[in-house]
Amino acid sequence: MTAAHQPGTIGRTPGSNGLATAGFVTGLLSPIAALFIPIVGIVLGVLGIVLGLRGRKQGTSTGLATAGVVLGAVGIVLAVVLVVAAVAVVNS
Repeated sequence: MTAAHQPGTIGRTPGSNGLATAGFVTGLLSPIAALFIPIVGIVLGVLGIVLGLRGRKQGTSTGLATAGVVLGAVGIVLAVVLVVAAVAVVNS
């Protein structure tokens, strides 16, 4: 019996890492959301980092997990920079 036909693998591809994929998706959405609603970008960035780090511990698909961590960090930094710039413009 192959891995794809064993009980408990319904809907999963052998070797897939759901946490790494979730970290990548939330990390990818983080910088996009940061441009429009910075708080959402920060939340998605934190989720991308947390899910990416947890996905890296599982050992498979570490590339997606690493990308999620990096993109999540980029989203957080972008959101913070935009908020600081907006506050500076408003206060000047």
